[in-house]
Amino acid sequence: AVPIRPERICAELTRVVPDDGIVVVDTGHAGMWMGGFYDLRTPTQSYLRSAGHLGWAFPASLGAKCGAPDRPVVCFTGDSGLWYHVGDIETAVRFGINSVTVVNNNRSGNQSMRGFDRAYGGTQTEAARELWVFTDVNFAEVAQSIGAVGIRVEKPADIVPAIERGLELDAPVVVDVATDIEAVAPAAVT
Repeated sequence: AVPIRPERICAELTRVVPDDGIVVVDTGHAGMWMGGFYDLRTPTQSYLRSAGHLGWAFPASLGAKCGAPDRPVVCFTGDSGLWYHVGDIETAVRFGINSVTVVNNNRSGNQSMRGFDRAYGGTQTEAARELWVFTDVNFAEVAQSIGAVGIRVEKPADIVPAIERGLELDAPVVVDVATDIEAVAPAAVT
């Protein structure tokens, strides 16, 4: 479906991450989506997840690649998480750190939506949306402007080819997936 849902990205990552791949996942909704919808297929895959610092996954994936240069490394983060360390795309380019970063780009920090809605009377208001909706940024273009490879994905059928291409390249790659702003990770059962 278009817009793409995060669950689809996670399912496709399950299919394409190589048997010796290292998957590095951010906290927040990125961690919730991957924790619920990504499956390790082999005991030789590694899964690293942040336990509370949004934005950790991207620089951690660069460190994972430096520590295990012969293994493919895939980072999964949201646009909110990437904003924290977007400048490290330049670090990856400068040092030739060829990891693949998949961005769940829903143009928002929608993990904050529920809290802001409660603060504004329990409903989604324009005032509340101003606090968590971002300017629409194409992170593939940002990556390209810094010297990395940027691949924009707007159709579900393009997810797998984009990630596979990224894994084949000897360069830092940002796969920017345009996703549904209304797709909110499941809340805890109470």
